[in-house]
Amino acid sequence: MNHDRLKAKLLEKINNKREEMIEIAIKEGYTSEMAVNCSQDLDMLLNEYQLILIEEKAMAARPLYDLVHSMKMWNIGDSVHYS
Repeated sequence: MNHDRLKAKLLEKINNKREEMIEIAIKEGYTSEMAVNCSQDLDMLLNEYQLILIEEKAMAARPLYDLVHSMKMWNIGDSVHYS
């Protein structure tokens, strides 16, 4: 599954879990076991979403990293000579 679809599904789960947590907190109390469990589930979903964002950022930076790394490997003798 591509990152855009995965992110969209995760955002939907995050919003649903957030709404569920708020409802439980209002009915049972903010420190109730159910509210805390729901909050922990929400934290896990948010962490998963953040990992995807980090992976995307790393993949976007990879081509630049490869270019810079290859440039570091060039020797003076490898430079292009213009006539």
